[in-house]
Amino acid sequence: MKFARLAVGACLGLAVAGCADHTGIDPVAPAPSAVAEQGPEAAARQASTEFGTQRVWAGGMAVTVSQPTSLKPSDTSFPQSPRAAVFTLTLVNNTKEVYRTSGLAVRAEIAGAPVAEVRDSVQGLNGIAAAVSEVAPGGETVLTMAFAVPEHPVRLRLVIEPNGAGQEPNATFEGRT
Repeated sequence: MKFARLAVGACLGLAVAGCADHTGIDPVAPAPSAVAEQGPEAAARQASTEFGTQRVWAGGMAVTVSQPTSLKPSDTSFPQSPRAAVFTLTLVNNTKEVYRTSGLAVRAEIAGAPVAEVRDSVQGLNGIAAAVSEVAPGGETVLTMAFAVPEHPVRLRLVIEPNGAGQEPNATFEGRT
C-alpha cells in the first residue's frame, strides 16, 4: 500500500510539473558581478562558479544555480538521507532553437564521490525526471533539485550539462551546503 501511494504521488507530481505555464515569467537579469561568461577562454580560466551565479555559454544558453537550502527529507523520500541540499536551477534559452530539458544532465559530488539525487514527492522534489519541457528561444524554465548530504555542512559540486552527460558545454558550481 505504501508503494502504491508513493507511485500515485510521483505520477501526480510529474503531471502537475508538466502542466506548469512558464510563459508569463519575466527573466530577471542578475547583477553584472553574478554573471560568468563561458566562452573558450573563460572555460579554461574558470574551473567552478559559486552557487548563486549565472553561467552563460557562447551559444546563448545560460544557467543559474541558487544558493542551497537545507531540509529534512520525508519518510517517503528516496534515497533516505539525514539532510537534503535543495537547489533551484534557472535555465534561460537565449539561442535561436527550442531547448528540450530532457537533454539536461546534473550530477553532484562531495570530495569527488557521487551524491544521490533525492526524490521526495511529499515536498515537491520530483527530480530531474520532472524536467520534461521545451524552452522557446528567449524563454526560461525553473527546476528544483535536491541531493543527499550528511547532517554537517560539506562542500558540494554540481556539474550542469545542458546537452547530456559527458557532452560540452558544461558548468561547474561549487559551495558549502
